[in-house]
Amino acid sequence: MKARHAWPLTVLVLAACGSDISPRNDSGDDGNGGPDAALPGPGGAQAGFRADGTHYVGTIDATGSNWVYIDLETQTQVTPSAPESSDAWDIAFRGSDIKLNGGASGSPPTGDPVTVYGDRVDDGTPYPFDDAAEAPPRSAVSYTTDAAGGPFASGPDYAMTTHPEADQRANPLTGAGDHGWYHDTGRLQGSTITARENVAYFLSTVECRTYKLRMTGFTRDGVPGHPQFAIAEIPGDDCSAPGGGGSGGVAPLGRATFEDGADSTIAVVDAAADDVWVHLDLTNAQQVAPADPAGDPGWDLALQRTDIRMNGGASGPADVALDDREAADWAAIAAADADADAEWHADTADALAFVTYPPADPQHGAGCGPGAGDYGWYYYSSFCNDGEGIHHIYPRDVVYVLRGRDGNFWKLRVRAYYDDNGESAQYRIEYAPVAAP
Repeated sequence: MKARHAWPLTVLVLAACGSDISPRNDSGDDGNGGPDAALPGPGGAQAGFRADGTHYVGTIDATGSNWVYIDLETQTQVTPSAPESSDAWDIAFRGSDIKLNGGASGSPPTGDPVTVYGDRVDDGTPYPFDDAAEAPPRSAVSYTTDAAGGPFASGPDYAMTTHPEADQRANPLTGAGDHGWYHDTGRLQGSTITARENVAYFLSTVECRTYKLRMTGFTRDGVPGHPQFAIAEIPGDDCSAPGGGGSGGVAPLGRATFEDGADSTIAVVDAAADDVWVHLDLTNAQQVAPADPAGDPGWDLALQRTDIRMNGGASGPADVALDDREAADWAAIAAADADADAEWHADTADALAFVTYPPADPQHGAGCGPGAGDYGWYYYSSFCNDGEGIHHIYPRDVVYVLRGRDGNFWKLRVRAYYDDNGESAQYRIEYAPVAAP
């Protein structure tokens, strides 16, 4: 069984350190009591891995009738006795089919179902794989896993052979067309299978570690049935995101510091870990580590990747809520609006207020690709380069008035999401007290 660890994730600056491209395990344990596995991993009788500068390359012999099961963390072929209820594998190959350990294909008893988001650019354009420094937020796109097939299907609908959308719709009689990760010339043209070069996947494993993956081929030495792929670990959201309750632990102290500004306080928060939340006490300008956040009134905000929770509504027992003011003049806000004029929003079971309000501008991000647009406090660029690259998070021009857990009121805005080195989920949040209504 694969052990679950708190994996610290950072943007992979691989061009600068090509020898250090392995997933990181700061615990020093491989989950089986031994040291970290040296990667590229050992593979197996039907699987091989090698390093290739900015990523790893996997090659699978999927020519047989049995599935080839792979643990992505250790890059090892495994042989689970009961794959449908095993934590040992993430992805499996058989011919052109690829299945995930989730949904109709598996139920990991102590881990998360494996999910993917299938992404594509224009047909004929290679996917900018190296430019994808982090996975699209779950509030922006839909991650999926294998589903049960229809009444006339021969098996499950495998997520990677049904997503993303086809450029050339498959002919139901000949099979010619696109089938998720691959293109098939069809029976009339020899059924040659090639990887779609404009497609990539963002995959979350049983341990909720996130990888970018791009299928690169299906034939080796002239023999089909040998799927090949490029893969690298990148930062991503917690598997439960978005939502008010969710899961995930409490970050240890030391993930947040506070700086005094001229008339405000700056909270500098490392929220990069995808399995813990960083909890902030605004009044005392400190990080706290509540034993039971859902029942503890002693925190105001909690941060993880692009998500921000408030201690109220579905996220906690206090009464923290926000009133959003888009394009407001920071200096001019001296008091919270009277309750009759304010629109206070709290977290719900289905949505976090900070990633819901203010509502999206329907024109912002139009034409930038799947998921592009506004999500409360931030804008996600998808495939548009709005100044700092594709798949980028930009704080929106919005000031929040926050009703704190202890009767204090604050004005608050997110000033930055990246640090000077380009590492993501490194917040700079400015806040200052304002008068009560």
